[in-house]
Amino acid sequence: MRISKNEAKYLRSLSQKKVRQTERKFLLEGWRALKEAMNAQVVVESINVLPRFLEDADYQNILNEVRQRHIPLRELSEIELRQISETVHAQGVIAVVQKKDQELSDRILKKSDVIVAADAVSDPGNVGSLLRTSDWFGADLVLLGSGCVELYNEKVVRSTVGSLFHLPVVEDVNLPAELAELKKSGFRITALSGDGKTDYQSAEWGRKNVIVLGSEAHGVGKEVRSVADSIVRIPKFGRAESLNVGVACGIVLAHLKIVNRKS
Repeated sequence: MRISKNEAKYLRSLSQKKVRQTERKFLLEGWRALKEAMNAQVVVESINVLPRFLEDADYQNILNEVRQRHIPLRELSEIELRQISETVHAQGVIAVVQKKDQELSDRILKKSDVIVAADAVSDPGNVGSLLRTSDWFGADLVLLGSGCVELYNEKVVRSTVGSLFHLPVVEDVNLPAELAELKKSGFRITALSGDGKTDYQSAEWGRKNVIVLGSEAHGVGKEVRSVADSIVRIPKFGRAESLNVGVACGIVLAHLKIVNRKS
């Protein structure tokens, strides 16, 4: 079935944050991300694909599953895909997925030993990298504080490469207040900053930890720093001005996993 003009117009409208919030839906690009969405507990409303992929042997398994689930499958042209997608590398497929808002419940917190918190990280690629890294190293929960870019921003979704569906992510968190509550419930709050007095390898870690990261431009804010149990740094050996937030997250999470494994 060919996509209609109204359907194509609707897909283009989902590039706007206000429309995503009103409709509670977002766009998902790429076959790998689509496969992750199909395996997750989310609702895929429609799938729009370039005709040449419908006969491609590499994609028949997932297309058969789409048909078995009776998810609307529409054909679109290269021009229509470019008008809808922000990237020229959409891999020939774009889906409409219902948002799954996550609340910070006691059930999730009881199951969490390692939480990653982002303080006003506004770059979509950095937030996507942070989520993907947190997923790789087995973090239990990610908190996106007020001032962070929207979770369902197209660039964030694209750069997570499916990790968005693997772990709970809570948006618009009042970090100073929430971190204070987490401290009361036994979490140790550790903020990363270049001016930290302690090397992350020498830092004290708890049985339950929250790792807080800020933007490359501004770092962790004063309010959040005031709640932290410690401010730690990653040593610098070269001349780079700053360290990507996703890379910094990975370094510390890898260390923390090793520490916990030995204890």
